[in-house]
Amino acid sequence: MRLTSVEIHRFKSVDDSGSFELEPDVTALVGKNESGKTAALQALYRVNPVDSGYPKSFDALRDYPRGDYNEDEADGNIAKVSPVTATFSLDEQDEDVVAKQFGAKTLKSNVITVSRRYDKEPMILSVEIDELAMVRHFISAAGIDEKKYGTGTSVATILERLQEDSEVTPAAELGNRLESMDFNAEVHTFLAQRVPKFVYFDEWGTIGDDIPLNRLLEDEEELSPSERTALSLLRVAKADAGRFTEENYTRRKASMEGAANSLTRKLFKYWSQNKDLRVNLDVDMRRVEVESITNNQGRQIAQFDFDPYLKIGVFNNRHQVTLDIGQRSRGFLWFFSFLAAFSEYARDKSPKIILLDEPGLSLHATAQADLLRYIEEELAPHHQVIYATHSPFMIDPSHIERCRTVEDQEEEGTKITADVLRAGQETMFPLLAAIGVDLAQTLLIGPHQLLVEGPSDLLYLTIMSEAVKTRTENTEAGLDPRWSVVPAGGIEKMPAFISLFTGSNLNIAAMIDVAAKGNQRLDEIIAKGLIDHASIVRLTEFTGTREADIEDLFDRSWYLRLLEESGIGTFTPDKLNSGRIMVQVERILGKKFDHYHPASLLSRNPALVDKLPDEDIARFADLFARINRLLPAE
Repeated sequence: MRLTSVEIHRFKSVDDSGSFELEPDVTALVGKNESGKTAALQALYRVNPVDSGYPKSFDALRDYPRGDYNEDEADGNIAKVSPVTATFSLDEQDEDVVAKQFGAKTLKSNVITVSRRYDKEPMILSVEIDELAMVRHFISAAGIDEKKYGTGTSVATILERLQEDSEVTPAAELGNRLESMDFNAEVHTFLAQRVPKFVYFDEWGTIGDDIPLNRLLEDEEELSPSERTALSLLRVAKADAGRFTEENYTRRKASMEGAANSLTRKLFKYWSQNKDLRVNLDVDMRRVEVESITNNQGRQIAQFDFDPYLKIGVFNNRHQVTLDIGQRSRGFLWFFSFLAAFSEYARDKSPKIILLDEPGLSLHATAQADLLRYIEEELAPHHQVIYATHSPFMIDPSHIERCRTVEDQEEEGTKITADVLRAGQETMFPLLAAIGVDLAQTLLIGPHQLLVEGPSDLLYLTIMSEAVKTRTENTEAGLDPRWSVVPAGGIEKMPAFISLFTGSNLNIAAMIDVAAKGNQRLDEIIAKGLIDHASIVRLTEFTGTREADIEDLFDRSWYLRLLEESGIGTFTPDKLNSGRIMVQVERILGKKFDHYHPASLLSRNPALVDKLPDEDIARFADLFARINRLLPAE
């Protein structure tokens, strides 16, 4: 059973989240602080929670939006609200067990919804069933003649036919049993047992310095999040609290060393920050007062016992010292606690929904990459993982489709959507930063880098490279595929790019627009020898003018038609002077416009390229030949 979509209503900062879909493996809720990410995870957790020390039910006094609480309570509306509704799709295994229990045609759909309300403790499950198909299945399963008894058009008709025999027969017995059966309730109860459990983990789940072992032997529902993590730690190490309190020293020591070795192996498979560490476990017996008794002289005498506390130490082989787990870095403590808590589920193949609130926030960027790797390799193959973050290093740039943006919108509350392009700039920042990090890593891999000013330049080069190869019938006339084209974000940022990668054995070239004022910083880079003068490709070389943008390589009338079809505006050549066409258009508009928009339209309408005059094709062919000459001979 997979969670496919969720709606959250009237819960903390969320008035109506809207329905948002979830990925079958990993989903990232991305948003800035106080956007409502934690509220979304907490609402989800309460769909079907695992005991982990967090509130498992909805409490209107604590959770209902305060702005409407008094009015809605007075009207009796709060009890009717479903703060969370989750939609699940059944997989083949679910359908098979339902078919075995109730019949193959019992379910009209493989979709079920589960909701919780402020006034009801249990989950409310909704699914469409075919009662008639269920009755026919029970008749067939009982070995009763289906043609004789199961041909009715309604459940009532079939039950009446089964019960019409006055004698006690298998048919009559089945009819009596089915008459007392609540078909909906039977299916709902059965499916409710298969709804995945939700596991929640945040900063409060980090393990403590001293773990009272006797507490871990009590009911799990009574444990705090930190104690629940400690219990998971022992289970991961295939140990239990009782084994650590053995009277026999050798057995006790063997149990602790075995558990410590197991934890060390699991931890350092994914912790790459420092490989010189190992986990040590020990037990501290503390004297505690249990009661007082009165002696013969009437004096109160305190009675003591010894309680075992688990001590977790980390030995640093480089510095030859052991420190308590609480004295390690906050990032290490969080990572250790996380692995302790969730390695238990990595082994457990029964599907869970794992909810992580700001995981790895205190971790270094490379440690966050380790965390993502653990989620991908150990958890996602068996469980759905949903985590909230605002860190770019917790976003896989190759899986942006996994991201859902979370925004607290004015007068609307928290909204969650998969349409990341509609999000505000602050919300989008981690996504853009993640792509930027990936781009920077690409720069270090590709040996031949062509810097351009912006994404529209990249798009025009890509489109025109194909156009030149097609029109000239020469597959080598376009831009050489060895080039990695990198938008620098403006000519003023190119010197920083060039300086950053000087000495990295990269072959760097730059295609630049030319303005009358020039670019002093770029001239300084050339003067310092950081890039060869010939590696700067100026667009004026192909226009024969003093100034030029890449748009000036196109026929003016053709480009003005492109602007018109893009919705930028209608312009005629007689309104323009001989200067840069972009400057002239913005002068007429009285404002700047998005240069990427017409380039994007051109990429979606390749037929427009066919209308370019041959002179434009030749001009771009010369540009590509000039750039390709900067590559070494193969």
